[in-house]
Amino acid sequence: MILQYIQSSSNELFILIVGAGAYLLMFVLPQRFTKGQIVTMLLISSYWICFFDTTLCVNPFDYYDINDTPYFDLWDLLSFVMFGPFTYLFIYFYTSIEKNRTTYFFYISIWALIAIVSEALAWHANIYRYKNGYQMFYSLPIYLIVLSITLMYHRFFMRKNK
Repeated sequence: MILQYIQSSSNELFILIVGAGAYLLMFVLPQRFTKGQIVTMLLISSYWICFFDTTLCVNPFDYYDINDTPYFDLWDLLSFVMFGPFTYLFIYFYTSIEKNRTTYFFYISIWALIAIVSEALAWHANIYRYKNGYQMFYSLPIYLIVLSITLMYHRFFMRKNK
């Protein structure tokens, strides 16, 4: 009975555990950003996730469902917020590496792979249910674009306001 419940609610457990762990990690790390910058990073991350997930989940695309139903519910919102610390950690670790021309390419590539692995884990937990021929690697160009835009945002706005 308990095992059956855990299997049927794996997506909710995943959202709670990963979300709590990600936010805990974010707040345990030494602070490098202002509260306004942190809120902006969380909003940027949640916005991109919400934008692409809701765009790719509806007609004419309808490539996957999020969580248990094709309808938006509280768990969908929590899944958008769960990945909020992704941008924070992306920028946080970027500020601690030595930068040169190849650093940008490799750093974005590594984080795109981290994003694919995160999506794979979420898929295994039934957060995403692909349909209509969608494959996980189709998300890679989206991750590369979003990470590049996020890094440009950091370089041109956040760093400028220090």
